[in-house]
Amino acid sequence: MCRNRLFFVLFISSCLFLSGCRVVFDPFAQNAEQKEIQKEHRQKADVQEQEEVVQEEPEEPAFNINATLTLDGEKMMISGHTDLPPDTFLKIKLMPYKGNATVEEIKEETAGTLNEVPANTVGIGTSVEEDGSIREKTYYRPDLSTRYRFELVFEPEGQEEEIKQQLIEQAGNLDELPGLQVTKEADPDASMVHGDDPVKGYIQTVNIMKAGEKNGDGVTLEFE
Repeated sequence: MCRNRLFFVLFISSCLFLSGCRVVFDPFAQNAEQKEIQKEHRQKADVQEQEEVVQEEPEEPAFNINATLTLDGEKMMISGHTDLPPDTFLKIKLMPYKGNATVEEIKEETAGTLNEVPANTVGIGTSVEEDGSIREKTYYRPDLSTRYRFELVFEPEGQEEEIKQQLIEQAGNLDELPGLQVTKEADPDASMVHGDDPVKGYIQTVNIMKAGEKNGDGVTLEFE
């Protein structure tokens, strides 16, 4: 009888001890902890993404080109100033936007373009005067009911040797000028051995709207 009582007392004591030490599972607490961890991960990802955006900001170009394009019906007149050496050649390109491209897509730079208008239609590039002004030239706009992208392009490697030497004296290695962009991708089919190297330079653009739209006629647009 005593043994049974002793066993019963020990059994009750063990149950009380185990009940005091048991781990209570709280799913709400676990969910809150998971949400906090996820929040920390999102914050870290946001910071990393912001840092990457800062690192991807374009470099300031080694040379300044401040140009405008004035629209007058079928005529487009370019003018401006630059710190490029005199006689530096500046190419121009006129590319029609696809007919279904919207104004919003053009502003967001997601609109597609068609083939470049031939130089013998729109006109050839311009050059830099002795005083640093961009030689004023007039170009032809083929269609007043079409939206265009007008590009003003400076390519260091495409200059005359004398100009190249002046550029090197002013800014250093032409391949390492800050702010260079690829103006023409390499074309492996152009050579059986190595293919063409990509052409680099500075590109500034203006968007020309249809004649009846804003920025389509009778305005002066700044290249960006």
